[in-house]
Amino acid sequence: TVFQMIARSTIVLILILFVGCNSKPKPVQLSGRVVFRGQPVPAGYITFTPDVGNGNRGSIKLLKIKDGVYDSSQEPPDQALTPGAYQLRFAGFDGKIQPRFNQGKQIFNPVVETFVVPDSVSTKDFTIPDSAGQNVLISPTDDN
Repeated sequence: TVFQMIARSTIVLILILFVGCNSKPKPVQLSGRVVFRGQPVPAGYITFTPDVGNGNRGSIKLLKIKDGVYDSSQEPPDQALTPGAYQLRFAGFDGKIQPRFNQGKQIFNPVVETFVVPDSVSTKDFTIPDSAGQNVLISPTDDN
């Protein structure tokens, strides 16, 4: 009957909407090396900020750099990367822990670039430009 067809169509439509609204991109693994002046960055992090202008509405993620290597699979689950466009911000430190410098002193000024995280396991190496090491603003300062 017409009533049964309408009821079935409505149920199918609700199921499609329900599945579509609750689907989230699957996390992907991204790893690689970060090099500055030909050497691995001893310590630091990469901040992945979703590029809303390019359709990525995810949340900000932070991946640690240790001995020049980062690996999203070594981070807590809440830091899992999903595919999409991001603005990356690199921070690098000398790795020599001191009071007020828990990762050591800053070795280059923050560097920002865009990157698209692919939808599969990937490796991406980054080279920090030498110019980022000029006039480094060390933070926090010794005056604080």
